Amino acid sequence: MKIRILVPLLSLAFAISTMAQENDEVGIWSELGIEKSITKKWDVGVDLEYRAQNRARFSAGVCTSYKVAKPLKIGVGYNFLYSERPDKYKVKDEGVEGSDEWTKGYNFTPEYWFPRHRFYAEATGSIKLWSWLKVSLRERYQLTHSKTRYVTKQKHRVDYLKKLDFDENWNEVVWFEELVSDEFETEIKPAITDHALRSRLKLEYDKKRFPFSPYVSAELHNSVGVGDHFLLQKVRTAIGSGYKFKKQHEISLAYILTFDIYDIEDNEVVRLDERKHAINIGYKYSF
Repeated sequence: MKIRILVPLLSLAFAISTMAQENDEVGIWSELGIEKSITKKWDVGVDLEYRAQNRARFSAGVCTSYKVAKPLKIGVGYNFLYSERPDKYKVKDEGVEGSDEWTKGYNFTPEYWFPRHRFYAEATGSIKLWSWLKVSLRERYQLTHSKTRYVTKQKHRVDYLKKLDFDENWNEVVWFEELVSDEFETEIKPAITDHALRSRLKLEYDKKRFPFSPYVSAELHNSVGVGDHFLLQKVRTAIGSGYKFKKQHEISLAYILTFDIYDIEDNEVVRLDERKHAINIGYKYSF
C-alpha cells in the first residue's frame, strides 16, 4: 500500500519537472527541522533551509505556535536569510555602428551575498472532511528587512569617432578613433522593508495510522508595501507527501512550481513573468 502511494507521487513530480521550458529555472530545496511540544497546545521549533538555484538562499529560523481551538492555530517566527545575487551583465551600447560616432559598452556587477531579517505572524484554520481530507487555510503577514549595502559595479565603454583624412596621393582615408574607459564605482543599495501577506490553501490526505500524508497546495504572495493596493508578486503551487516513521521522524518530498510575476528592486516594481521549478526534500524530528 505504501509503495503504491509513493511511486505515483514521485513519478508525477518527475514528469512535471521535465516540462520546464528552456528559460525556466530549476533548483533543489532542502529543509531540516526540529519541533518540541511544550504542552498539548504549544509547540516551538527551529529550522534550516538551503535553496540551490539561480539565486541561492540559506535561512535559519525559530518559531512557536499555539492551538487556540481545535480548528485554529496561531504562530509567530523569525528567519535569518542570506541570499545570493548572481553576476549581472547589462549591455549599454549607444548610437549606430559605422556612423560618425557610436559607443559600445556594458555594466557588470559581480556576484554578492547579503543578509535579510524576516518576522512573521500567522493564523491557520482547518477542517476535516469525510474523516480523511484535511482542508486548511493559512494567512501569514511577514515583514522582511534588508540593510543598506554597497555593491561594486564595473562600467566599460569604448567610444568610436569617425575620422576623415587624406594619404600622400590625396585619397580619402576613413578611420575610427577608439577612446576606452573602464571605471569601477560603488553603488548604494538602500535599506528596504517589505510587507507581505501570504495566503495558502492546502488539501491533505490525513488518515489515522497511515504514515503517508500526500497533499496539494496553492499560495498567493501579495506585497502590501507598494502604493495603496496589493501587488501580487508570485503564485506558488506544490504537490508532495510526508512520511512518518517511528513516531518522531518525518521525511517529505515535493515538487514546487512558482510563478514570479513582479519583484521589488531598489524600491521599484520590476515585471518578471518567470517560472521556477524546485524539488523540495525535508526532514523533521518531533518530540
